[in-house]
Amino acid sequence: MPRAGPLVRFYYRLKYRPFAREKRPHDGRRGLLALQIDALAYGDLRRAIRLGYCPTIARLLRETDTDLRRWFCGLPSATPYCQAGILYGENAGIPAFRFYDKALRRVVTCNAPEGVQYIRDRIVSPGVLAGGSSYVNLLDGDAQTAAFTVATRQRMSVYRRLGGTRMALLIAFHPIRMIRMVVQSAVEWLREEWERLWGELTGSVTHAEGIFPYLRILSNVVMRELQTMAIMLDLYLGVPIIYSTFMQYDELGHHFGPRSRQALGDLKRTDARIAELLRMTRSAAGRGYDVVILSDHGMTPAISYRVAYDESLGATVERILRGEPVTGAGEPLRAMASFAEDSEYADAGPQILDAAALVAPPSYGHVRRTIGRVRDWLRRHYGLREIIVPEKYRVDARHNVVVTYSSCLAQLYFADDPRPLQRADLARDPRRVTLYTDLLAHPGIGLIATRAGESVHVESRLGRARIRDGQTDVTAGVNPLAIYRPDERTIRAIESLVRQPNGGDLVLIGAFDGYRIVSFDDQVGAHGSFGGDQTLPFLIAPRWLRVHDAVLDDARDIHRVIMLPYRVPSPPPLEAMDEPVPSPPLRPSETASAA
Repeated sequence: MPRAGPLVRFYYRLKYRPFAREKRPHDGRRGLLALQIDALAYGDLRRAIRLGYCPTIARLLRETDTDLRRWFCGLPSATPYCQAGILYGENAGIPAFRFYDKALRRVVTCNAPEGVQYIRDRIVSPGVLAGGSSYVNLLDGDAQTAAFTVATRQRMSVYRRLGGTRMALLIAFHPIRMIRMVVQSAVEWLREEWERLWGELTGSVTHAEGIFPYLRILSNVVMRELQTMAIMLDLYLGVPIIYSTFMQYDELGHHFGPRSRQALGDLKRTDARIAELLRMTRSAAGRGYDVVILSDHGMTPAISYRVAYDESLGATVERILRGEPVTGAGEPLRAMASFAEDSEYADAGPQILDAAALVAPPSYGHVRRTIGRVRDWLRRHYGLREIIVPEKYRVDARHNVVVTYSSCLAQLYFADDPRPLQRADLARDPRRVTLYTDLLAHPGIGLIATRAGESVHVESRLGRARIRDGQTDVTAGVNPLAIYRPDERTIRAIESLVRQPNGGDLVLIGAFDGYRIVSFDDQVGAHGSFGGDQTLPFLIAPRWLRVHDAVLDDARDIHRVIMLPYRVPSPPPLEAMDEPVPSPPLRPSETASAA
């Protein structure tokens, strides 16, 4: 594709003049622009291309030397695990999006910055984005410039985390884009209100909206515009490696389904932003760039556990424990769930208005009545429910059972024992056996996995099996994994997931019917475990990277095959002094000229 003429380059040179001192000297290396579309499965991308929702990606595949392939992301099929593997080549110790640290008696959740920072602080490998940029990611990859990135190597102020003065200047230099952003925000709010009303009329709404409409505006309009502006500036400056996540499809896929009109319609808007970035790489980029577009994991259509069974998984566990008689085995077990209907945060918004009404003088009766009406409306429509704070982060000493939800994957811990428990440990306590047996019989739980010495035990209502060294041995009934249709790499990933030391003593997988999976969160699109397309993301990369020939059986393989060749050369850590820094592959034309 031809580069733009001198007039366009002059326009950008004038526009970005205040940033001229940031411009990188050209070192002769090609740069990498990596764009992650969160949760878009390979199959769903192919469907979106066929239906016309991704014209830019379709043109990229048709007109350039680019390959599209499916890969396997590993388990859990969740962004923290996958992005740690992509950016650091290290993702052990991340058994789910939410999990429990027995030593700290703390729920670690990637919904909260401190939870992601917990993961970031335990990664020892160097990040691949050193000298580059990270936008809208969970982890920074040691990037020199990071904005809207949750966890970073160095502590940052909120102002810097939002992009700092650099982002403020970009906003000031794009008044037309800002006006467009305001208009699009209003349209997005109206779209959300209509869709919610339609859902209520048709009975398809699965859960309270909370502040989702405002989160939708923030992610689908504001964040997408700001990250696009920041990437365009980086391309002009010649930043050597850029990684950014478009998270909008994931948000709407969870809320409406991965193949819904809402998710696909928003994917088309992301595709338009990708078109802007591709034009920038051709028109005014400070170096030649290779463009990689990928997803970190996929998504499977789901049904909410709470909607299907009229209670949350935490409520199910509590109900089972309440029905358990006290025996000589010890005190009754008490549960804490990572999503609790009686959360202390559930009614925070209306309670604030109640306080305001009490402060108002009695003579201001009309004011009190107005506040009361607003309070009731807020409670019905936008109560600050668990969509903001879905977890209690510290576990009370009285709780000896902890359940954390991560979409269609749940981890259950017996917190009264600090060790990772084996199946034999569970069998010695009748309280734990009762809970295990009753959960296994529940139709919403498709599989329970436990540690069993050197192997992993998996069991469903229809049968049980052991997994060791990637081999499955059915010990009773039918193969409990059969309905999930796992291949060899899935079986190995299950074994690795269950054997993680900070994984649950019971690992619960939502029931799967071959199309839909049960989600323990209130979602109609789910990922985190296996079954369907959730472990099968896509990768689009230049043909000379030879991704079709590469083994991509975990997110760590993306780090090795795609990211490492573009790492900015720098003095490596002492323990890695003997490891060569790979150079970016030559394009075919460059190979010919070198000869």
